[in-house]
Amino acid sequence: MILAIALLVLMAGCVSEAEPKAEPAETQPAPREPAPTAAAPAAPETPELPRVRVPAGKFTFGTTEEQFQYYVSHSLINFPGMVGKLRKTFVIPPRQIKLQEFAIDPFEVSNEQYRQFVKATGYKPASTTNYLKHWTGPDSYPNWAGTFPVVWISQEDAEAYCKWRGGRLPTEQEWEKAARGTDDRAFPWGNTYPAADTVNLAFGTGRAEPVGNRPDDKSPFGVYDMGGNVSEVTASTVKDGAQTLVVVRGGSFISGGRDAAVYRRTLFDPPSVRSETVGCRCVGGN
Repeated sequence: MILAIALLVLMAGCVSEAEPKAEPAETQPAPREPAPTAAAPAAPETPELPRVRVPAGKFTFGTTEEQFQYYVSHSLINFPGMVGKLRKTFVIPPRQIKLQEFAIDPFEVSNEQYRQFVKATGYKPASTTNYLKHWTGPDSYPNWAGTFPVVWISQEDAEAYCKWRGGRLPTEQEWEKAARGTDDRAFPWGNTYPAADTVNLAFGTGRAEPVGNRPDDKSPFGVYDMGGNVSEVTASTVKDGAQTLVVVRGGSFISGGRDAAVYRRTLFDPPSVRSETVGCRCVGGN
């Protein structure tokens, strides 16, 4: 009897010794991938909506004399020859233009969207003067900038991005119709002069904001930031003597209220398009 009890105790001791050997395999965590570091933050979420369809048909392109005088009257500065220079820049008188249906981005292209293009294609422009001047590296931007509009890009850079997405830059006529609609309004949201809380201009924050940050700055077709935030380069050019100038549309965060007008038109020599105030959006493609 004593022998049997001793055997049972010995067997129990063997079991209690065998169990700890299995514990490390049960309690040790499985190998995991390293956690992301602060130097490689997750890509921010840029608003993604399907491109907005702008139907075929006629619209008023350009500026009436009354609208032009309204624009001039809201100028905070005046210099000799200013009115003549502006008159040469604007499309006066307006004209009826018929366009085919097209689709346009509801938001300006963001830094993150442009970064995806650079990483996918290795794109490098022929001239790098001021190219992505605000970025921290060839395919990286400041941590705060992911959803902000990409700037410091040329017409050529913007066209390459749009082509990668299967689209192209809008013509200035397409841009104006997407901003203006078909009721000849003065601003994307209607005919009221912009207020600081409705559109990102110089009397607002005085700096760029994430795309689509001002819901009131929206055109009749549902396209955002055509009054402010950053101006946008188009596919259109204008001959000025021997020089070819690039057409840029829309107001920016350094613009006055008058510059949010849908008929406002600025002309840049190609190198100066790369600016902290000029971005882009695309038509067509995906």
